[in-house]
Amino acid sequence: MERPLEGKVALITGSGSGMGVGIALAVAKAGAAVALVGRTAQTLERTRAQIEAAGGRAIVAPCDITDRAQVDAAVARTQAELGPVWLLVNNAVSTDNRPIEEVDDANLDLVLRSSIHGSLYMMQACFPTMKERGGRIVNFGSGGATMGLPEVGAYAIAKEGVRGLTKTAATGWGRYGITVNTVCPMVATPLFDTWWQSLSEAEREHQLSMIPMRRMGDGEQDVGGLIVFLGSEGAGYITSRTLHVDGGRAFYDR
Repeated sequence: MERPLEGKVALITGSGSGMGVGIALAVAKAGAAVALVGRTAQTLERTRAQIEAAGGRAIVAPCDITDRAQVDAAVARTQAELGPVWLLVNNAVSTDNRPIEEVDDANLDLVLRSSIHGSLYMMQACFPTMKERGGRIVNFGSGGATMGLPEVGAYAIAKEGVRGLTKTAATGWGRYGITVNTVCPMVATPLFDTWWQSLSEAEREHQLSMIPMRRMGDGEQDVGGLIVFLGSEGAGYITSRTLHVDGGRAFYDR
């Protein structure tokens, strides 16, 4: 079995639930030692148990990514216990979706701090090592944000900011052998499930009809598979891109 990340170290935020669990499993099965980062140690421990049951190696590093000091400590612990971070996956986000006309300062701050501040803090903490050795960074955007869906106001604003962060870092850090890309997924997550359950059966059928593959994505197989590739040596010339993992629904990419 091919293991393209053998000997590498990956750090994945938001790896205690949803899509983050699938990504962590995919990366571990590809050979990487994984640092599981999130706010709740209990959920991270469940992910670690799944990874170890599959024959992988992982550590749990509880961390609030909106706190720079906690981020620095989590990255330092990861590199002390596992080695230099090669693959950073900024998956974590906190949000309270509401239409654009109802976005207030608290709502905007919640999403900006988890999406943009958290991603930036992690990138900066990993940069010194990556500057010397190269590395891969994957940030997470949103198809809803590229469309500009008004019902996810602050979330869409923040996720488009993440794409700007990706492009800026990719341009500045490419000289060091660091690639930075954005992935926009359409997979079943707790956040997605809340929205999905609010739809009628007819509305769900309509949503699926707009996806050429006629199904929702899987966190491990579909998104995790792409993350493994982006973390591999073979993806060393792909950077500053927005990659939609949505079964072909990305007619709105702009």
